[in-house]
Amino acid sequence: MVHKLKITNERFKSLITTAKKSVIRFNDRDYQRQDILIFTFIDGLSRGGEWIITHIHSGLGLKEGYVVLSLERINEEQ
Repeated sequence: MVHKLKITNERFKSLITTAKKSVIRFNDRDYQRQDILIFTFIDGLSRGGEWIITHIHSGLGLKEGYVVLSLERINEEQ
């Protein structure tokens, strides 16, 4: 499944550097491993490439309904 999500520029910058390889999201979309995420910056003008979910963590240490999505970049926006 493909999910189109909004992200702030600063959070996206931390994803494309080695500083961060995961995001915390409310699980209102029933995220699954191998789902594709396409990030759009909040300004709505730019896209941030495609990412695949490699692991999902829920439960221990997270507020109910939230998950940590481990991501790997699979395609850069041209």
